[in-house]
Amino acid sequence: MKTFVILPARMKSSRLPNKLIKKIGEMTLIEHMIARAKKIKDAMIIVSTDSNIIYNYAVKHCVEAMLSKKVFKNGTERCYFTAKTYRAKPSDIVINLQADEFNINVTYINKLIKLLKSFKTESVATLIYKTNSSDEYSDKNNVKVIADRSSRAITFTRQKLTSAGSHYLIHLGVYAFKFKTLALYHKLGQCNYEKEESLEQLRLIWNNIPVYCVEVKNNKSIGINSIRDLKKARLSYGN
Repeated sequence: MKTFVILPARMKSSRLPNKLIKKIGEMTLIEHMIARAKKIKDAMIIVSTDSNIIYNYAVKHCVEAMLSKKVFKNGTERCYFTAKTYRAKPSDIVINLQADEFNINVTYINKLIKLLKSFKTESVATLIYKTNSSDEYSDKNNVKVIADRSSRAITFTRQKLTSAGSHYLIHLGVYAFKFKTLALYHKLGQCNYEKEESLEQLRLIWNNIPVYCVEVKNNKSIGINSIRDLKKARLSYGN
């Protein structure tokens, strides 16, 4: 059983164009993400991109790189295409590590991998964290989660959830799949909720594929979606 850690790295983000080559300290965001991915145990790291610039950063840092100008609906579709190209087997684990999740804690990615190894059926795992910050909750760039008592996601949304109470669950940009589940995801059509919210994981919920949530304690990662996020990351890094 192999583990593939794929960083889908599209250059032209609609909310913050060229964000992956913005500098945080002496390195670009994509370089930080490559360095962080290298800390994941026993995994093949692949940067999957539509950009020659990002491709060259991957080569510079001695990880696998795949360049494709093919248009994908989302990062998960790009991960499927990449894993298939690298001949992933049905039981292999594929981590979709979104390339803008600065300072992600790899300890919890290793926990996702361990959890996936225990799954017998088509299931997915992802990371969340708990906050009581109303600012984080109000930010539409932060995806809110409702999970049941078995830590399975009920829904994801960018909108406010009136049932959230005194704390909120926020989603982090990491998904863990068995390749056979990723292939199933690819075969399923987009649902209306996925299109409306622009959230790829809603396709799983709509088709009754369980998404298990692993909670990150004391989260320090920052999803870079805006200039404000970039400034926050630079401040946390000390520049």
